Amino acid sequence: MTNCGTVVTPALLLSFIFILSVPAIAEPSVNRAQALQAHNNVRAKDKQLPLQWSSDLESISQQWVNQLASSCKVYHHQGNVPFGENLFISTASTTISHAISTWANEKNFYNYQQNKCQAGKQCGHYTQIVWKGTTDVGCAMKSCSNGSQIYVCSYFPGGNVVGVRPY
Repeated sequence: MTNCGTVVTPALLLSFIFILSVPAIAEPSVNRAQALQAHNNVRAKDKQLPLQWSSDLESISQQWVNQLASSCKVYHHQGNVPFGENLFISTASTTISHAISTWANEKNFYNYQQNKCQAGKQCGHYTQIVWKGTTDVGCAMKSCSNGSQIYVCSYFPGGNVVGVRPY
């Protein structure tokens, strides 16, 4: 979720997608309209422009969630990726709206003036959702063999640039 100053262009994102060789998603693993609306409701509360759905980011999310579900462990992409990423795991059956709501509730721990989270709390999922420069989102879900569900949402351009406020 952290962007360390890399300049990300649409061409770089497309290169990354090509390298992944991600197949098109025939049937979505999340309700796209529900996911987009939930994101845009959070953004509207902070007067940010709505996101648009990206099939490319959905494909990236699906490929990643498939890999995570194979071990039922959640961890972010490593290295320099040209997008932001939010992850959620639940031991009970849930929805993409619930995952996004959980991320959005991190706003309670974010101090805008200080541009940081309360000690011991997370707020980077929330700040990624409302990141001013982010224009596109794509999400996916996969169930693990133990019944847990993992959700991944990918964002372009990624947010959470160190030292920069989300809006």
